[in-house]
Amino acid sequence: MGRTALLLGFLIACGAADEPAPPASTTGSVDTAESPTSLPTDTAHSGLDLPHHDECLPVGEEMTDATCLAVVAHDGRYPGQSFDKSGVDPGPDDPRVGSDDLAWITAEIRRCTCSCCHQSTLGGPGSYFWDLDYDGVWLDSASDWSLRVLAGIQESENQRLPTDDPERLQRIVEDEISRRGR
Repeated sequence: MGRTALLLGFLIACGAADEPAPPASTTGSVDTAESPTSLPTDTAHSGLDLPHHDECLPVGEEMTDATCLAVVAHDGRYPGQSFDKSGVDPGPDDPRVGSDDLAWITAEIRRCTCSCCHQSTLGGPGSYFWDLDYDGVWLDSASDWSLRVLAGIQESENQRLPTDDPERLQRIVEDEISRRGR
């Protein structure tokens, strides 16, 4: 993925940063290889009206890659890397795959700006916390804490998914945490 850094202190979703620090390196150099995704460098002249952190499109729509690339470039943090945080092997017959609840929560997220920073294929810095592009069920890339914050069960400044059905979101998150045995 080119430049990859796990920066502690990331918020669960995109926040503004003045100027990112280069990733720590054990060799004394920084990996400056180009990302496979071209990020716009001049968002002021991109022709895009960038959405705010907690904005969502109408139900049935989703953020475009062009918008998300501009959001990620404007954010300025280094890409994150996702990994399994569920601690549970879903097995070959994972009932979440193809479920209405997984389709609904994914569609809800994809229509909101938070989806931009939580896609590793777009260089999203928030993919360290959860990643819509995670191989398998993306919920596995989220910690219990991240899921609770996403659903508004646990408070964290401006990090709850703005949805019209918060009860359904909370039920899905509670079911996922229960599936993990916690």
